[in-house]
Amino acid sequence: MQLGSIRFWRLACMWSLSLAVYSALASDPAIASEPAVANDPAKANAEEETFFETKIRPLLADSCIECHGPKQASGGLRLDSHAALLKGGETGPLLQAGKPDSSLILRAVRREGELHMPPDAPLPKQAVEDLTRWIESGAKWPASHSTPIPSNKKHWAFEPLSNTPIPLDPQGWASRPIDQFIAAERNKKGLKPVELADKTSLIRRAYFDLVGLPPTPEQIEAFMADESPSAFGTVIDQLLSSQRYGERWGRHWLDLVRYADTAGDNADYPIPQAYLYRDYVIDALNADLPYDQFLREQLAGDILAKADPQTSAAEYARLVTATGFIAQSKRIGTRELEDMHLIIEDTLTTLGPAILGLSIRCARCHDHKFEPLTMQDYYALYGFFASTQYPFAGAEEVRKQTKFAPLLPPAQTQAKIAAHQAQVAELKTQVAALEQKSAEATSSTSNSTSTKPAGDTAVKSAETSGGAEAAKSPASTETPSDSTEIATQLKTLREKLAALEKADPLADVPTAYAVGELEPTDVPIQTNGNPRTSESSTVRRGVPKVLDDSTLQIPAGTSGRLEFANWLTARASPLTARVMANRIWQYHFGKPLVATPSDFGFRGTPPTHPALLDWLAGEFIASRWSIKSMHRTIMLSKTYQLSTQADARNIEIDAGNTLYWRFDRRRLDAESLRDTILMLSGTLDLSRPGPHPFPEPAKWRFTAHHQFNAVSYPSDHRSVYLMVQRLHAHPYLSLFNGADPSLSTPSRDSSTVPLQALYLLNNLQVHQQATAFARQLLTQTEDSSQRIQSAYLQVYGRRPTPVESEKCTKFVSHYAQLLATEGQPADSIEPEAWASLARALMASNEFFYVD
Repeated sequence: MQLGSIRFWRLACMWSLSLAVYSALASDPAIASEPAVANDPAKANAEEETFFETKIRPLLADSCIECHGPKQASGGLRLDSHAALLKGGETGPLLQAGKPDSSLILRAVRREGELHMPPDAPLPKQAVEDLTRWIESGAKWPASHSTPIPSNKKHWAFEPLSNTPIPLDPQGWASRPIDQFIAAERNKKGLKPVELADKTSLIRRAYFDLVGLPPTPEQIEAFMADESPSAFGTVIDQLLSSQRYGERWGRHWLDLVRYADTAGDNADYPIPQAYLYRDYVIDALNADLPYDQFLREQLAGDILAKADPQTSAAEYARLVTATGFIAQSKRIGTRELEDMHLIIEDTLTTLGPAILGLSIRCARCHDHKFEPLTMQDYYALYGFFASTQYPFAGAEEVRKQTKFAPLLPPAQTQAKIAAHQAQVAELKTQVAALEQKSAEATSSTSNSTSTKPAGDTAVKSAETSGGAEAAKSPASTETPSDSTEIATQLKTLREKLAALEKADPLADVPTAYAVGELEPTDVPIQTNGNPRTSESSTVRRGVPKVLDDSTLQIPAGTSGRLEFANWLTARASPLTARVMANRIWQYHFGKPLVATPSDFGFRGTPPTHPALLDWLAGEFIASRWSIKSMHRTIMLSKTYQLSTQADARNIEIDAGNTLYWRFDRRRLDAESLRDTILMLSGTLDLSRPGPHPFPEPAKWRFTAHHQFNAVSYPSDHRSVYLMVQRLHAHPYLSLFNGADPSLSTPSRDSSTVPLQALYLLNNLQVHQQATAFARQLLTQTEDSSQRIQSAYLQVYGRRPTPVESEKCTKFVSHYAQLLATEGQPADSIEPEAWASLARALMASNEFFYVD
């Protein structure tokens, strides 16, 4: 065989294997059984309405309605209704549904003709893209309800937790409460659960669930050898005590709070301190910080930090850093904290769905169309954050950080300020004394000159030249050389004083991308969501009336954020607990009990097991909001420990496994996949990396046309520590459905595309990791069968069958022969052959999924 044909054969094999992997992924039952979301008209309509209410209506309200609304209709044009848009103004109809390029409104905002709108400054690029997408999809304008949904309308999510008795299982399968609730619903449909998973599948499932990494061969063998009833419980406890746990479950929370390392403004300025909040989340989960306290710290940590003068410096810094939850709101525009109403809107857009499971944002411009939430509710919540100082990371027109939160307690910062002021005062005293001395010297010299007519010319000459003779003159006490020295000293002191007065006394104090208190304020309702057209009366800060019609008691001089945070886990605790319990269940089973985990409102999906959800929420509260306790409760159930095997009869009745007659096979997420490949190669760095290597702030010259765009920095650390930009997708994370850092992500998409298979087979980094993994196998033993055993244990968490072992042996042998024929150096043939096997294992379906 000729060299060229061998290379072609290898390339063809790689492509065919890529397609085989893609076919395996696409035809996998775990994917095939997923509902076709795109074919669900109700969901599609809901998504279109949400897009309009969250993107288009606010855009029109912010940029158009002031000149083209009910109070003023410039050019005979109004943009406050669908009919008005279609009618147009003096220049004719503004849009053609489905045809953005033919729509006058889009040409105007693109500034493609004589008409430029808005006239003062162009819309942000994202706004133009949103408008284009809306017109492309048909420019649908949802009809408004004539009256909002009444706040007294009954809804399961707003009710107190039910106290349903735990049902007994007449078949005797269930003995724990979770299993009893599941069995009760399953028995109604005549379904029978499949058998429990084998121990190798169970330990791999538990490891990926709790720490996002596979078990080592030694950990697998230890579990297999432990035949005690508490063996699996021991594994759970070991994993919950691992530092890797917080890295895994911290990523889930970071999805919800749309964490990013950049601000999201027009230039997407970097935030070197953002990582502190990420690390706070990881540490809080590792410490099993009670969820109610977790929320309090993120919403009001700065207030808690200052409440006790005895708070240590470390605790003070931790509490202040926690408010990065609020600070993470996307920044807008090119100036310092421009369009604060949109920054606060982003805060509420995240807080409502993430914590309460309610979409609050739609009540900004009008009473909510689908929920019993009014504009008064929206601006009552808005007031908490209008009374909050947000930090500014920099932007195109202001290229510096401002209003970041100091991480030293007030006493220490005040001491630094006092020391700085003392230095300034001391310098001022020295300057004043020297100025007095200089004046006296000048006066003395002048008097000496006026009383000595003889030799006057010589003295002047000496003064002018600063010569030594004048200094020796017995006629005066202050000589010209003394005056020159005083002047030099005075100049130096004045320059030092000017620099010290200009210097920031807290410049060396570490800061966080966190918030603080402002002068508390209640805000008026913004007509159409536009702060320039606000009503005259204000709305008292408070909470949605549908959840609590009492008045929140806010101490004078405070924002009320602490009282709001306390309310979330006190009077609103049933809803808050339901939402989080549902999320914990979701991350364990791959699907939530409430299919819309961030929408528990009227438009959301009711729970498949309402009694179970309320029991879980009650247990969560009873455990003092312990997330780790919830893990143990769920994972020790038989329902969690079921195998993924199919059952033809059950599939006919419940193809989607809604009633949990088996465990759903789940695909590795982007982070677990990357981390596992690094772990197999032996290159995974489990230390915490600290700040990202951003450019020096003095070099920041980012603009809307030259945005900060580092995409990613090389790293062998866990994927949770990768730098993530808000406006530029990380190439790897986006390929494997990582979270969108611009939006709260309650559940990730799960796409299957050929590029994923091609990445696993052809990407240079994957090749490097596979080569490193192969080297480890080669150094472990000379025995090929033992190498294959080790490879399977590490990659799949199990031993190979005899048939698999034989196939792998033949594959390596055949590949080595081809390399030799191709002329590959002899010393590289074996490593390359085993590296090829490693790539094949890493690109396989079994590696990519968890049973």
